[in-house]
Amino acid sequence: MFSSLSMLTSTMEDNIVNHIVTLYQGGDWRGIVKTCHDHPGRNRVLWVFPSEENFRFLGDCVRSLGCDRVFSVGCGSGLLEWMIIQATDLPVTGLEVDGAWWHCKYAPPTFIPLLFTPPTLEKDTIDLLNNTTTALLFCYFNNRPAFEEYLKYFSGNVLIIIGPGDGKGVHTDPKPFGDVGDDWKLYKFEEVRNSYDFIAVYCKNK
Repeated sequence: MFSSLSMLTSTMEDNIVNHIVTLYQGGDWRGIVKTCHDHPGRNRVLWVFPSEENFRFLGDCVRSLGCDRVFSVGCGSGLLEWMIIQATDLPVTGLEVDGAWWHCKYAPPTFIPLLFTPPTLEKDTIDLLNNTTTALLFCYFNNRPAFEEYLKYFSGNVLIIIGPGDGKGVHTDPKPFGDVGDDWKLYKFEEVRNSYDFIAVYCKNK
């Protein structure tokens, strides 16, 4: 029984990955938004699937605060970042740490070119963080020391945290409404559909 359940789960996960890749290859980000957000295997590729309205909210916030690009730390497969690019026309750079994993045969497909950095930040990453018109994004991030290290070098005025709210039963650090430091104040937020996930946009205290 357990073996059959495991095989069924694996098949469902493979199906959604293949489905997403097909839609991606056709440039159909709206198809992904409409069909994948409640699929049982969605977490294999992405933890949160925003709606078209959520993407509009994100793009409007970024632009209204004077930013023209997004730098996503811990971007995983880059699917969310690709959809942000398609939905908002904002350029998005995605950063990951474990390059060996993302190049191995067991890794999920990637949807944007990934930048890789060692745990100790290098000059190229720091240069990206020093762009004052860049919004810094963390989605389902869970490494407080690394988060604080990125903020230490970040020169921009917009911080975006996407993750679970209270009652979701999932832990991240930082949380959308957690302690992000005295330099930041909450600007706007929006729930992702009715999922108990939230997009929280912070701006730097002047």
